[in-house]
Parts: sequence; structure tokens; C-alpha cells
Amino acid sequence: MNFFRFPESIPTIFYTIIWICLLAAISLGTPYYFTDDLNLLISLKNNNLISNFSDFINPHLILLNLAVKISNVFALDNYLLLRFLNFIYLGLVILVTYKIIKLKFYDLHYLMPLTAVLLSGTILISITTINGPLLSGLITLLIIYYLIRIFDEEKILNVLFFILFSLIALILNNFFFIILISFLTILKLFNIKLEKKKRLSLISYLCSIYIIALIFLIIQGIDETDNLSTFNYDLSILMQRIIESIIFLLPLISLLIIAIFYNVFKRVNWNKDLITFFSLIIISWFLFIFSKKLNLSILVFMLPIMSIYIFRTLEFVELKWSKIFLISLILIPAIIIYFDTSLYQNMSDIPHINYLFYSSIILASLINPIFSLQKKSITAVYKTISFSLILTLFFSMIFFYSQYMSKTLSFVIPDTLVNELNCDIQKSEFILEKDHPLDLMLFFSDKIDPDYFSDCQIVLTFSSIDSTPIDDRDAINKTILDLTSKSYINLNFKKL
Repeated sequence: MNFFRFPESIPTIFYTIIWICLLAAISLGTPYYFTDDLNLLISLKNNNLISNFSDFINPHLILLNLAVKISNVFALDNYLLLRFLNFIYLGLVILVTYKIIKLKFYDLHYLMPLTAVLLSGTILISITTINGPLLSGLITLLIIYYLIRIFDEEKILNVLFFILFSLIALILNNFFFIILISFLTILKLFNIKLEKKKRLSLISYLCSIYIIALIFLIIQGIDETDNLSTFNYDLSILMQRIIESIIFLLPLISLLIIAIFYNVFKRVNWNKDLITFFSLIIISWFLFIFSKKLNLSILVFMLPIMSIYIFRTLEFVELKWSKIFLISLILIPAIIIYFDTSLYQNMSDIPHINYLFYSSIILASLINPIFSLQKKSITAVYKTISFSLILTLFFSMIFFYSQYMSKTLSFVIPDTLVNELNCDIQKSEFILEKDHPLDLMLFFSDKIDPDYFSDCQIVLTFSSIDSTPIDDRDAINKTILDLTSKSYINLNFKKL
């Protein structure tokens, strides 16, 4: 049992620093594997990014373009550097969360909620994509922050920032925030002590947002946008969203269940502000479930609200039997193992070293507060969870990098050309046969029909792992990990 006390003795700031370092390593070391990211990067590379009015004024796309131009000036041909924008967005999410804590819950110890925002599946996924869910979630959080400030103090600066960030949210095609501000405004209007002038002001702000949203839809073109069919009611997709929300909100989802139990059923810290935050969590969760597309920005907004709600509710509660909900943390290694095994067609194809990795993350997941029957504070519980999660992620990061990075397209092609075909990649030309992975056009599009005289002409043939490799003694067969299909495929090189 003494081992379970070791994570509790580590300062919270240590977990925060370690997690930020791990996020940085993941963002700079993980190849792009989202299809939307690959399409966006190819558009950036080919200067075909702007397709409509919304793209032209999209602040995230403007910043991406600027980052690409800066990297070109310094000859930094590394698309992973574009993820640095995510750290700016994430830093601002943490800052706004801190401001909300000081505004509504000034006596709450802020470090644990801020650390909890970082340690989540949503942030882990959002930090590896450049499609901007972090920015969109940040903008929604800013809108709510300034709306709360308007409720308390109706200064012109608060109103201007509220309208400005609402406009930016509409530019980002984030129409979900309208539901949130409508709920908060209507809730505020039910306050019988509210002055008539204040009521009219709130109604006018809400109507202004509605009018701006309608104008934006008209300018953008109703026929060219999917905003009017935002919600999905297909049962299979709804179930998929529920499962995804549980996965993305780990490890906070188990603590949220415990907080709801104490807050709603035992009336611990039962007050108006906390109930409002609880309502925002429920509304956001339903918006995510019913959204037609996988909208991580909703969860990015939801995370700070959830972390504040959890630690405000449980800050003086000692957990014992309610820790049973932490059994859900076993899902984390299960998801990682499922993802890894899905890369292989047969269990017999899985290398033995993978099983050693599976054992390590399962052992790390057993550092779980559920196995300690003593009463513990929420701070002690969350430190133990953080310790377990950091170990799991650390082992996973080392394993995936060492096991799969050398099998990606961007590594295999240069390595084969230089070491086996004796070709200078800068003077090589690729001739494609049949279909090819999407990331080929990102990293090697200039090698297809190049504008220079090539010393080496290489025929590249991609085929399914099920198909027999090309039997040609003058050709080289390789097995690569295709990031588009998330599976292994055959790649044949033939030098003409």
C-alpha cells in the first residue's frame, strides 16, 4: 500500500510539467494520420487552401499559412512544426480556465483543475491534429467567459469581446455556442431581481448574435454549407458518439460520475453556479453526441467546465467506495492494445515484443486508487491516476515510435532509395502505378513529374498486404504502414 502513497507525495506541478513534455514529444514525433489533416496539408502545400468566403477569413487557416511561410523562410521542411499552434491554443485554454476559476470560484485551488484539463484523451487527440478543434473550443470558452462577465458587470469592453469572439466562432463554423449562450441568457432572465434595463440588454445581445449568424449563413451560401443539417439522429452513430465521448474524456469521465453522485444526490456543494456548470456539461455532451460530424471542439470547451465542476464538488470529500467508478481507467490500456492489434490481420502476425508492451501498460494501469480501500481526498486520487496515466503514455510513446516510425512512407522511401537503389532523392522521379497513399502527395509530390532532369526513375507500385509481392529480381518489395488506411500494405520499387 505504501507504493500507492508515492504518487500522492509528488507535487502537482510536476505532473503538469511532465504531461506538457509528453504532449510536446507526441506532437513532434507522431506522423500525421488523420485523413483530414493530410488533405489540409496537401492544400497548404499546393496553395489551394482557400475555397470559399469562410476559408478566406478563417483565423486558423490564416495562422497555418503564416506558419508555413515562416518555415519556408528558415528552410524548415517539417510539417510537424505546424502543431506548435496547438500549444498556443492550449496555453490560452488554460489561461481562460484560470480566469473563470478566479471569477466564479475564487477560493478553489486552481492547479488541480488546470492539470486535469491537460490530462485527457481529448487534449491528446487534439494536439496531434492541425484542423483546429483546440482553437474552436477556446473561442467557445472565451464567449462563455465574457458572457459571465457581462452578467456580473456590463462593461463595454466585455460586450465587444463577447461579440468579437462570437463572430470568430461563426467564421470557424462553430454554431453550437449559440445553444450554450441561449441557455445561459434565458437562465439569467429568470432572475426576478434582474433590472428591466439589464433584461433588455441581455435580450439585445442574444438577438444580435442570432442576426449575425443568419447574415453569415447568407453570405457563406446556405447551399454550400452543412450547418443547417448539423444534428444527427442515426442510432448507430449516436452509440458511436457515446463510446467516443467516454474514450476522449478519460480519465475525467469516472471522476465526473463520482462528482455528479455527490453533487446531485448528496447535495454536496449544491449552489447555483455549480448547477449552472453541471448544466453546461450535460448540454455540451448532448451536442457532441448528436453532432453530425466528430466535433472535438465541443469536448475541448467541455473539459475546463468539467474539471472545475469535479474539483469544486469533491474538494472536501474523502472517497472510499465511490472509487469503484475508477475501474473505467482499465479502458485506457484496452484501447491502446486494441488499436495496436488492429494493425495486424492475424494474431499470429503480432511480434512477441508487442506482448511485452501490453504487459507493461496493463501493470501501469493497476496503479489505481480503486485498489486502496482507505479514504482519500480527490487530490490524492487524481495524483495516483496521473502517475498511472503518465507511465502508460510514456511506455506507449517509446513503443510506437521504435516499432512503427521506421515503417512509415516518409521513412521507407528515402531509406530504400539511398541505401538499396543508390539514388539521390533530390534527383529522383517517381512513376506511380494504380492507387497510392494520401501522404505520398504530401511528402513526395515534387518527385512526380518533376521540373528537373532526374537521374533515377523509380516505379512505385502499392498493393494490399493480402496480395503476393511482385516477383521481380530487379525490384525491391517493402511492407509499410499506410497512415491513410491504418494498415500494412506492400510497396514495390523498380528502378528503370
